[in-house]
Amino acid sequence: MNYRRGFSVLEALIVVAVFGLLATLAVMSLNSARASLRDAQRLSDVSTVRAGLSQYWLEKANYPTAESAMVGQAGANKLSAAGFVDQTDQTTPVYIQSLTGGPKANEFYRYRGSSAGYSLRFQTETKTDLGNANIYYAHASGIDGEDVDK
Repeated sequence: MNYRRGFSVLEALIVVAVFGLLATLAVMSLNSARASLRDAQRLSDVSTVRAGLSQYWLEKANYPTAESAMVGQAGANKLSAAGFVDQTDQTTPVYIQSLTGGPKANEFYRYRGSSAGYSLRFQTETKTDLGNANIYYAHASGIDGEDVDK
């Protein structure tokens, strides 16, 4: 009998194709996990801001007035008695010392508030406890899809 050693070209191509398919599935799964992690970070950030706004309301009996503040951006990365201010502002008391933007680069949460209430806009990438990927608004009373001050 005459046995050959090694693999044929066809066998090698099949092995490479299988590894490629497995690598593609792993990357897709990893991207989905990263998106879920970013959504969890967004929900945590929104919860922190809501808690700070509750403290603000307890002392002032209203919410910071702003037509459109981008929370986490320069000029609105701290919550003090003066509302959303820059880190260098010395107004006391301070409710949240350091506010960050969203988990992606150049992603911020939009705050709009009046004495009647507030709305904090954020967007999810995947399905969460709130529902499918969508734009949501946080208020003192909860989180929903309505962009109104409450």
